[in-house]
Amino acid sequence: MGFSHVGLTVPDDKFEETVSFYLAALAPLGFKEHLRPHPKVVGMGVYYPEFWISSNAVPSSSAGVDVPVGSKDVVFGSTHVAFSTGNREHVHAFYDAALKHGGKSNGGPGVRPQYTRFYYAAFVFDPAGNNIETVCLWPAWCHWKFWFGMGVFGRQKTE
Repeated sequence: MGFSHVGLTVPDDKFEETVSFYLAALAPLGFKEHLRPHPKVVGMGVYYPEFWISSNAVPSSSAGVDVPVGSKDVVFGSTHVAFSTGNREHVHAFYDAALKHGGKSNGGPGVRPQYTRFYYAAFVFDPAGNNIETVCLWPAWCHWKFWFGMGVFGRQKTE
């Protein structure tokens, strides 16, 4: 398991300036803008959006619920870090452990179709308010337990 992506939250009045800065500074490394799911949220990277910049005026959409802009209830934390795993069970284990040790839910384990149809993630706020995520980008049928449950492995021949 490693990092999937990282996000920074910046003051709303510095958003465009910050995006321009990073696009210019990271261009020699091959970074470009890949995704802008909201006018004040940009995903950039070399091959996919691995570095995100968000305005502090944008509500969190981690749980897939639309929250009005400016809502004081749920907003992006100061930092977003996403850990990558190849197993959906790890997403659940992370979420359960984080809540048990003081984290607050920002979206339980589940598919996030607003990103991709196989984007399976869970989000928590750590005690300092940072948005921490674990994501599995593999569909369920890629996991051995799916095939075992379908009877592909361990099936006895009947005659």
